[in-house]
Amino acid sequence: MESPQRIIRRNWVFWQLLICLVGVAGLLLVYAVVQQNLARTNPGGAPIQLLDVQSATAALLTTGSGLLARGQYATATRPIIGFDGRVIRMSPGSDELVWGCQIRNGAQDAATVWDLRYSVQFAGDAPSAPTPWLEFDALVEELERIGLRTDVDCMVKMWARGAPLAGQERAMIGWFGPRAMSTIHALRVRVQVVDRVGDLHERSHNLFNGARRTPEQATLDW
Repeated sequence: MESPQRIIRRNWVFWQLLICLVGVAGLLLVYAVVQQNLARTNPGGAPIQLLDVQSATAALLTTGSGLLARGQYATATRPIIGFDGRVIRMSPGSDELVWGCQIRNGAQDAATVWDLRYSVQFAGDAPSAPTPWLEFDALVEELERIGLRTDVDCMVKMWARGAPLAGQERAMIGWFGPRAMSTIHALRVRVQVVDRVGDLHERSHNLFNGARRTPEQATLDW
């Protein structure tokens, strides 16, 4: 249930519509060439002229250039979603160490959170047991059901749709204390963000990958 970043939906106006326009322009060019050839060989039987060859060629070049420019702009504004996990202090001045998790956008451009869901697997669960994606409230209920206390044993931040994910910045996802670390085997997060051109990107990651379940000291550069 972990996957690298991928585009799961493109903006209809700035992608599918442009592709349709390129296709229409290509058909118009073919039609113009056929019509011109028939007009020379059989003037009376030639179909009506919609565009001359030069205009049809210009239309194809224009729409093709627009599609290419759109692709280049989408690449330039594409978010780069990543995750960090480190040992931190539960609060300033506290001696209790917890496993802290952050999400970051390594790109220059900002993105907007569309959806964020979780999949939790507890210690003792069968590795092949199904773990559905849960919304925030359902995750909290699942953690409380197993006996974990919010803001005492663990804390998971709620991300609402439309929340900004600034470029070159990190944001907290949550932290997990010793009891949570011994109770939870894996906690996967699936985040979907929308970039500036309206494409929807998705990435999923296990927040407990590389987790230090018995930390000895906090990470200094957190």
